[in-house]
Amino acid sequence: MKKLLITALSLTAGIVLTISCSKSDSGNQPGKSDSFDRKGLLTNVSNNIIIPAYASFQTSVNALNDAITVFNSAPDAAKLTAAQNALVAAYKQWQSASQYEIGPAAQVNFRVNVNTFPADTKQINDNITSGTYNPDQLANLAAKGLPAIDYLLFGTGASNAAILLQYTTDAQATKRKTYLAALIAETKKLTDGVVTGWNGDYKNTFINADGTDAGSSLGQLVNQLVYDYEIIKNYEIGIPAGVQSMGTTFPEKVQGYYDKASLQLTLFHLQAVKNLYMGKDGLGLDDYLIKVNAKYTDGKPLNDVITAQFATAETKLKALSDPLADNIRTNPTAVKAAYTELQKLTVFLKTDMTSSLGILITFGDNDGD
Repeated sequence: MKKLLITALSLTAGIVLTISCSKSDSGNQPGKSDSFDRKGLLTNVSNNIIIPAYASFQTSVNALNDAITVFNSAPDAAKLTAAQNALVAAYKQWQSASQYEIGPAAQVNFRVNVNTFPADTKQINDNITSGTYNPDQLANLAAKGLPAIDYLLFGTGASNAAILLQYTTDAQATKRKTYLAALIAETKKLTDGVVTGWNGDYKNTFINADGTDAGSSLGQLVNQLVYDYEIIKNYEIGIPAGVQSMGTTFPEKVQGYYDKASLQLTLFHLQAVKNLYMGKDGLGLDDYLIKVNAKYTDGKPLNDVITAQFATAETKLKALSDPLADNIRTNPTAVKAAYTELQKLTVFLKTDMTSSLGILITFGDNDGD
């Protein structure tokens, strides 16, 4: 398959141990004997970040499901616009939920089922034409979820008038509506299951696994923070901009290509990673680094270095504009400058932070950082 999918990372992650040379000096080596309140951190993250993020995403998915149902019943311009707006709203909410591929989400491969991009438009159209759709087939990972809905609502015509014809007078109109309904139904089912899992027994399981080993909640959480952050750097910016694709740009591979909100989505995504790192308004990884007196090579507190780099990366991204694909085509220097600052933050999070906290990165990649 010529298209680069997030799937490739997600389905192969987990076994390979990446050992990096640390640039930081942790002062203390965290472990069971350190006095930091890891259980308090996990309680804060679960109650105030993860569960609210999933609840907000569930609400937006339900709204998108309702909008698609209304649109499919009698398609018109107003209903199409309403469905499009609901899709963008859900896509934005997804950015705050994608980091938590542990527990209930990991059991259903939530991330790849909801947001494998870019959408495989050929597979989508083949599925519509055939009238059959098996969501469990690997070939369909890029033909479902939010990217596929994005294509169907925004990308099947040059204007909303042309898109509307695909759901009214086109020969495949009925099949297209059926497929659209199937996509949102699957996304809703997966989301409901993950929310139910967190609101059930898993929250207590998560909070009580308060060590720093690979199987601990903190170990999984940090691995997912780093992994999800690399999706921002590699897939949302690096590959489309040609930085990680041997100089060849692929503007069409940005997240949210058809709705043209790609940069907004990336900014929401970066903020979500930062919220997890900072613990939002409570205990976070930043507090843990302060507690163990983690230092960077120049003697600065590591947390200060990381916090400053979050701000620098965000500033570079905000210098761009949507559609991000157009920026890649017309202002590649600025896009690559944003990538450079994102790359710097990768090292701080993946190497320095994890070393200082005594947490191993347990997913394999070829990132070269």
